[in-house]
Amino acid sequence: MSNIKSALNWRYATKRYDSNHKLDEAVLDEILESIRLAPTSLGLQPFKAYIITDSEIKSQLTPACYNQPQINESNVVIVFAAITELNDSYIDKHIHRIANTREIPVESLEGFQKSISNFTNNKNQDQIKEWAAKQTYIALGIALLAAAQHQVDSTPMEGFNALEVDRILQLESQKLHSTVILTLGKRNEEADFLAKAKKVRKNPEEMFIYL
Repeated sequence: MSNIKSALNWRYATKRYDSNHKLDEAVLDEILESIRLAPTSLGLQPFKAYIITDSEIKSQLTPACYNQPQINESNVVIVFAAITELNDSYIDKHIHRIANTREIPVESLEGFQKSISNFTNNKNQDQIKEWAAKQTYIALGIALLAAAQHQVDSTPMEGFNALEVDRILQLESQKLHSTVILTLGKRNEEADFLAKAKKVRKNPEEMFIYL
């Protein structure tokens, strides 16, 4: 399904999954690649994505996600975890990654590195955490579209106890914090009351303001 409009009309926030379905690995890789290639502020990619298929870990996460069935029934659970601090070491690694990828001298990026440092120095830790969390939502949106184009069902989830998810995945020791969860799999049309429901959205006149 290559048409973006058709893909977005097809997708919905799946409530129940076919737990016997196995997501094709090549398709999963494409969805994960869409996360890796998603745009982020200053290209810093200030988050990691935990790809969870282990049934034991999913069972541990279920109570922290208020026992929503998508966690156990879906094929893959992706936990987006944003960084909680942005230090010079992280920025330096980013600068060297650019230099190595583009085969340019590190020195030529000195001005860019200073602009990143100025950006971070003007923010406190809470502001850095908020900024990083917003970047995960950009990646989430890209992943939702990629999944829909492959007709992989998905559910973006904010309804979870972030501190408990952090504890289960030991995120605090990695200086990370869970922000949003994405489940992937195949809808169970018999169990999901929304599977055949019409999509409800504002009409263009309500949504768009042209100036």
